[in-house]
Amino acid sequence: MRGEGDSSFLGGSCVHIALLDVVVRVGLVLATTFLFGIVALAYRRMKSRKMLFILVGFGVFFLHAIIALPELVNDAYAIVLEENWHLLIHLIGLIFILLGILQD
Repeated sequence: MRGEGDSSFLGGSCVHIALLDVVVRVGLVLATTFLFGIVALAYRRMKSRKMLFILVGFGVFFLHAIIALPELVNDAYAIVLEENWHLLIHLIGLIFILLGILQD
């Protein structure tokens, strides 16, 4: 949905869709970076297996966000992943976070 198809969405311009996509993605990457930083500092202070699993889970989210970011700037860097692969990556991150939460 990156500006392809019907251009009548959002006032008839595909530029708004691309700009909105960039703003949302950069915002999500900054939020993910902030959360990863907090969890990394917590792990550094309290080294345990529980915090390690949570850190790995947020690390999966962080790496996925950073790897997918350059395709906004240049289409040559586009990563061709189906939506199911994105969901699988998120599921792996959530499983690590869940394992960390359920650790004693």
